Amino acid sequence: MKMNNCVKIAKRLVRIARMLVAFNRNELESRLKKRSDLKEDKLKEHLDCLEEMDAKKQKVAIYWINKKRLILPEDLSKFNEAMNLIDKQHLDFQEFEGPMEVINRDDKSTVRIKSQDTHFNPSSEKTFSNPYNAGDGVVIYDVEDSKEGQLAVRRAIDSNWGYDKNPWCLTARDSNSNSDDELKDAWRYWNYYNAYPKRIAFKNGNLLAFSAGETKQYVEWWDKNDESHDTIPGTNAMDDIEFLKKHGKFNLLDNQNTSPEMLEELAEDEDWQVRSGVAYNPNTSVEVLMKLAEDKNKNVRYELARNPNTRVELLGKLADDKDWDVRCQVAYNRNAPAEILVKLADDKDLNVRYEVTRNPSTPAEVLRKLAEDEEWDVRIGVARNPSTPVEVLRKLAEDEDRNVRETAMESIAKRNMKQ
Repeated sequence: MKMNNCVKIAKRLVRIARMLVAFNRNELESRLKKRSDLKEDKLKEHLDCLEEMDAKKQKVAIYWINKKRLILPEDLSKFNEAMNLIDKQHLDFQEFEGPMEVINRDDKSTVRIKSQDTHFNPSSEKTFSNPYNAGDGVVIYDVEDSKEGQLAVRRAIDSNWGYDKNPWCLTARDSNSNSDDELKDAWRYWNYYNAYPKRIAFKNGNLLAFSAGETKQYVEWWDKNDESHDTIPGTNAMDDIEFLKKHGKFNLLDNQNTSPEMLEELAEDEDWQVRSGVAYNPNTSVEVLMKLAEDKNKNVRYELARNPNTRVELLGKLADDKDWDVRCQVAYNRNAPAEILVKLADDKDLNVRYEVTRNPSTPAEVLRKLAEDEEWDVRIGVARNPSTPVEVLRKLAEDEDRNVRETAMESIAKRNMKQ
């Protein structure tokens, strides 16, 4: 027993020692590799904030940033509040998805505002307009994009969740501010998250979520824990389809339940990214897909070529596309029939021929032909294909190119192990 206790203590000391070692900037950047979506300027802002932290805070911050639940510098105040609670109450940060979950774990600590302001009525707010009944007791209001609108959202937070709650950076109160305006810093973020009109949702009169975002045409709803959702969180309510058609088109494209009629309408959108989403959606009708096969933007045709539901006749048309990367997607599409793969095996672009070798549906006679290709990249693709005949692999094991030989021998060895 004593030995076990010593081992536990030693392990704990090792963990503590590791926590005391702060990362340098290069190490911090490598630890944020899960966030490949961070643009260069946003990554720099994260790194600048992380460099100012001690080792323990760095590790917690990186953990939550990689979970997409912490954005720096705008969430810095709530992060520091969460860290204070973690230290005081000896909490394990890995048990929480983000800082707001730490802060909200004990709602009894909430400090309410003045009694006359505790009963918030959203329908009485002048800056909340166009109420939309989303079902399940949920009503969505448009929020006026003004200082008065920001203050109204702040009052909603105060009365529903508490004066000391700061779930969203664009309404976060800075109690340490020397200014009379405690939302002065938040105003900067209010203007930043302005890609589409702001909205606020209440369920049975109680604050539920707020909608604002920095990405055009993708609508996000933020809940009490500052977690992002593409639909109204915690309910069966349906977002305003008319609003989504105008501002949240990508939400509709990502939804597997979006109707063919809606997709037909989105196929006419001026934004090629929207049309690309339609081209890849499994619910898009054949008639619309045929029209998109003529789209002038190659990215639209590219998505159509990689759509697993694209019909053979359309794949045949795209196999003659002027852009090689579109033909590449046809070559790798599992639905491509033998006659199309035979045709693309003679394509002038080596990338297309290589994609033919990657398709598990490629016939053996095509693989035999491509094993003689002048480009070693293509011959390597043949050596990797699980459908390549053994006699072809043996021949490639004697190829003039070392990489081809080694790949072929590895494939032969794997097959021998399975026997």
